[in-house]
Amino acid sequence: MSQAVPRHQRPTHLKQFLFGVPYYPEHWTDKERNTDPQRMAEAGVNVVRMAEFAWDRMEPAAGKLDFSLFDQTIARLGAVGIDTILCTPTAAPPAWMTAGRESWFRVDAAGKRMEHGSRQHVCTNNEEFRAESRRITAAMAKHYAGNERVIGWQTDNEFYCHMSECYCPSCRAGFGAWLKAKYGDIAALNEAWGTAFWALTYDSFDQIRLPDPNPRPANANPTAELDYYRYISDSIIEFQKQQVKILHAAKPAWWITHNGLFGHIDYWKFTEDLDFLAVDVYPGFTKTRDPQELFWASYINQRCRASSGGYIVPEQEAGAGGSKRGIHRTPAPGQMRLWAWQSIANGADGVLHFRWRTCRFGAEEYWRGVLDHDNVPRRRYAELAQEGAELKKLGPKILHTVLDVRAAVLIETDQTDAHKTMSLTLPSPDEQARLALRQMWLRHLPSGLVQTADRFDGLSLLWLPSMRLMDETLAGKLEQFVAAGGTLVVTAHAATRDRNNQVIAQTPPGLLAKLCGCTMEEFSREDAEWPVHMKPAGKAGAGDGQIICGGGYEILALHGAKSLATWTAAAQFGPCAAEGQPAISLNRVGKGQVIYVGTFLSEANAAAIMDLVLEQAPIAPLADCVGGVEVTRRHAAGRKLTFVLNHHTSRQTIRRLPAGTELISAAPCTGELTLEPYGVAVIEER
Repeated sequence: MSQAVPRHQRPTHLKQFLFGVPYYPEHWTDKERNTDPQRMAEAGVNVVRMAEFAWDRMEPAAGKLDFSLFDQTIARLGAVGIDTILCTPTAAPPAWMTAGRESWFRVDAAGKRMEHGSRQHVCTNNEEFRAESRRITAAMAKHYAGNERVIGWQTDNEFYCHMSECYCPSCRAGFGAWLKAKYGDIAALNEAWGTAFWALTYDSFDQIRLPDPNPRPANANPTAELDYYRYISDSIIEFQKQQVKILHAAKPAWWITHNGLFGHIDYWKFTEDLDFLAVDVYPGFTKTRDPQELFWASYINQRCRASSGGYIVPEQEAGAGGSKRGIHRTPAPGQMRLWAWQSIANGADGVLHFRWRTCRFGAEEYWRGVLDHDNVPRRRYAELAQEGAELKKLGPKILHTVLDVRAAVLIETDQTDAHKTMSLTLPSPDEQARLALRQMWLRHLPSGLVQTADRFDGLSLLWLPSMRLMDETLAGKLEQFVAAGGTLVVTAHAATRDRNNQVIAQTPPGLLAKLCGCTMEEFSREDAEWPVHMKPAGKAGAGDGQIICGGGYEILALHGAKSLATWTAAAQFGPCAAEGQPAISLNRVGKGQVIYVGTFLSEANAAAIMDLVLEQAPIAPLADCVGGVEVTRRHAAGRKLTFVLNHHTSRQTIRRLPAGTELISAAPCTGELTLEPYGVAVIEER
């Protein structure tokens, strides 16, 4: 995978902007299917996604392949100009295949074996099932290699959507083989895992069991747990790789994606086998109508973009999602369109609204699509058609542009999983990444998420949110970023463990201590009964500009850095939070600087800490408007597009926009515009 530019700045190279719906012809009669293509075409649909749960229809009995339904459907759609994305159907193998094969089924941490009757019930580490996966993938690839209307593929569907940790016999054997390949020698594993603690030393790889919580009276070894999570990731990457190789061999022109994002998958590595990653986006999962909380959907998009660069959304919410556990609010008029544009504004080169028609049976019979159960077009169909008309006009200008990012928050799966092994119930890197990005989103800064493995070119501000694992490679990249003029913000407990998940011998922040110009001398969890605050330098009087502690605090010793804020606490709280001790520091290095924050970001302090950071490292916002109006910029050579989205139920005025043309209305923009509730504007800069 080319790294000519940072991966998060890489375009998709799709031939057209994709707009459409997931489609399930196996759920409908021929009479119903016959009218669908024309209706889709009239709404501007140019692509559908099919077949991810249709293995039983394509192979109703062992070896009896029948692709006729999908051949007919692809031909009908193609006749009105609609292309098809096919999926490998391996998330739901048919009953005839799994009957009597108990060893194929996944087993949860409580020892309960899954059964046929849902999806993702078979373990992808079972070698017999992997052989079946390769066989159906090869059969589909061979059959459709000559079909010009099949333009790309999605592997499986939402790996690990329901459960990622499996304790079946295949996983137990696979984990042992993975460990042997990684360490080679059992002594190396004992050293890496620190098995001297609790007399855990192993004599051979055969003695090792999965770090499953069920049979142990106390906690498992944290390095064993982290290696297990790494195994889970590597094994699903291998499962996917087997399918990708078959598809690429059958037709190299096909592009291949997968719709993440779920736990214990390193999507940076996972995406290396794909042309680009994809993500399913359901803003209806947000539990509040507060327009500022629609940031959640942007955050999901950003996580995908960080691993992929350009990406697509194979499932974008159309109607209220409903399942056994409840139902979402129905999107208000205009929100379906607004949410699609939100994904586009964050970097998507394709959006498919889930689903074409609401199914009348099964576990998602109340997960509403564009059309209702009665197949009558209503306002959601009208919004689909509005989007289709807009994207037919704007799609060519949007395609292959990428999100403009100047300020970024680092993410990494290994850090997330390491936190889970020993969280101390303190804020995670992911929690803090979300809070930091949300604050920049509210301020309309050109910001995003970036993977630690990516390049930091073009960034001026970078957040390292309590990432405990540190190595010389990452430390060196951060040093280079700062020396070249960047501002690095580090929050508490960063760089306190090595890549084996063991606590370092050096005074924290270890490999970053020189760069930060400070060390952490003492740490304590905050006691809610005795609140602790930070007082920014230059602020006088109790309560003047004080910043709330984020659940735990560090006492800093300065070694070249200067203090930006000091601790203040009730006298009876003791020496840990002695009055006047450094809490936040600033260290100048080369052309750049490092801000070390001796606490964690929280809902209560994130805004104040962001204010303090931006005082030291100001970044120009993309516009002037209230929070909950989303503003982003996408760019390519010779093109700059500013997206403005109003998540409010009231009209909003946006100022200090670039001059140019508002493309949806074709009206000139002189730097200010007013958007109606749920309104969208796309400004092409002059």
